[in-house]
Amino acid sequence: MKVWNVLLISLTPFYLFAQNNLGPRLTAMGNNGVAVTDVWALQANPSGITSLVKPTVSLNYIKHLFSNEISTQGLVVVLPIKNNFVGASFQRYGLNEYNENKIGFTYAKKFGEKLSIALNGNYHQLKIVNYGTSTGFSVDVGVLYQFNKDFTFGAFVSNPSKQKFTNSEVLIEIPTSFNIGASYLASDKILIATSVSKSPKQSVDVSLGIDYKILELLSAVGYAF
Repeated sequence: MKVWNVLLISLTPFYLFAQNNLGPRLTAMGNNGVAVTDVWALQANPSGITSLVKPTVSLNYIKHLFSNEISTQGLVVVLPIKNNFVGASFQRYGLNEYNENKIGFTYAKKFGEKLSIALNGNYHQLKIVNYGTSTGFSVDVGVLYQFNKDFTFGAFVSNPSKQKFTNSEVLIEIPTSFNIGASYLASDKILIATSVSKSPKQSVDVSLGIDYKILELLSAVGYAF
């Protein structure tokens, strides 16, 4: 079973490392977080944390669909200080034979009521049995603009400098991606969000998600293609 788990992960390493843990709400919306305000925006577009008005901590745990041994754990923390926001995030994916870890530190600032800008610094660690451990650093930049109370636009660039792991034997890259998105608050209960993402040498990803608040703690569905 462990051999199968390692094989399952290694077949699509770039895709797996590119997937941030976006928490239950943004994941249910098809990973549409570029123009959505949420504590888990730390992993999607960190400028989206500027809507928070009090310190917030959130945990997330996901079991892999095809194996009980493969899991993703995530933790995000945001501390608002007037128009300044600091955040920290941790994510771990994999199992004992193969695991990816990422620690991020964020500074975001709100300029007036419409514009927010954020900078995110990440420390990456990749551990593979028989290959050892490799580390790397990356920087992300995010912008969020609230056109009015209903329309929000966002842009997020992940690892624009194309930083790599220090171990030359590790062929997995720290992903670089360019993302733009928009969200529309159709009513007090319905939020519609869409995003377009592009990574070098990869096809364009387009996604659409809907957040429907049946209750204050429940959200609905999303789709990516």
